[in-house]
Amino acid sequence: MSNDSDTRRRAEAVLQFNRFYRTFLGTQQDDQPSSPFSLTEIRVLRELDSGGTQTSATLARTLALDSGYLSRILASFARRHLIARAASQADARRTFIYLTDAGRSTYATLRDAAIGGLADRLAKLSIVEQEELIKAMEVVQRLLG
Repeated sequence: MSNDSDTRRRAEAVLQFNRFYRTFLGTQQDDQPSSPFSLTEIRVLRELDSGGTQTSATLARTLALDSGYLSRILASFARRHLIARAASQADARRTFIYLTDAGRSTYATLRDAAIGGLADRLAKLSIVEQEELIKAMEVVQRLLG
């Protein structure tokens, strides 16, 4: 690991951006006070929506979540009938998790609200600034992904 001052300065700049973006995401969620879901819960719903049927181990790995914490989230989702579980026919020790119709509908509502909120924020920028922002985000994803 490099500890030269320039590398440390750049690392601090990344941390500063992370703090800014987490705050931005938090205020985005604050704009939707009716949502009963945390950002982590929304991430789990999104992964189940986009990734399809998965095991809890796969979800925990993909989302970098503690398995106990994920288990509590999934139990909450099951109580609300957002997910269902099915044993693997190939290996009875494995259980697959998937969104129910209610889970897909709930996630679609959350996603639409988030897109609407972000669209409102983006509308404050010019079209050129919006495109600049998108390109910068693509660079971040390419370099760190």
